[in-house]
Amino acid sequence: MKRLIQSLACLGLALGGLSQPSLGQAQEDAPAAAPVLGPVLERLDQVIAGLAKVSGDLAKLHKASEGDAKDKSLKTATKQLGDLNAAVESLADQLAAQAKAAGKQAAATGAANDLLERLLALQTAAAKARQPASKPKWEYMSIFGDSRVALEEEMNQFGGDGWEFFNITSFGRGSAAFARRLVK
Repeated sequence: MKRLIQSLACLGLALGGLSQPSLGQAQEDAPAAAPVLGPVLERLDQVIAGLAKVSGDLAKLHKASEGDAKDKSLKTATKQLGDLNAAVESLADQLAAQAKAAGKQAAATGAANDLLERLLALQTAAAKARQPASKPKWEYMSIFGDSRVALEEEMNQFGGDGWEFFNITSFGRGSAAFARRLVK
């Protein structure tokens, strides 16, 4: 029993050396990049559970050894262990908040990337739409005929070759027909 009390007292004193300011300083010295905090939070939960068990054991020992001369050192160790437990819980809460903020920031960054991709696609489409369509190039032809029947026969021949007649007019004793087709 004496050895257990001494061991727990030493553990309490050693763990009590980690004060809240030194834990806060360790947090301030953390790198700016958001590390993966999942394993750290799991380990902190294990530490908190262990500290709670040790605190409970110390409280039982304190109750059992009331009036003992070593009661004062046991009280001190219990207090230090309780303070350490509170500091570790506070650190765990802060790390959990940082992990949550990093998750939100990653989601916001992903949404911003999606918006930028859509904007780029719209700008590319707008740039293509602004380019003037090339004007078609035409070649023209006119034919003359003394009679309407002769003119229609010639127009049918040229129509088979891709000519499009857009105007027919009377001309002296006959008629004139004007046609065009796209230059390839």
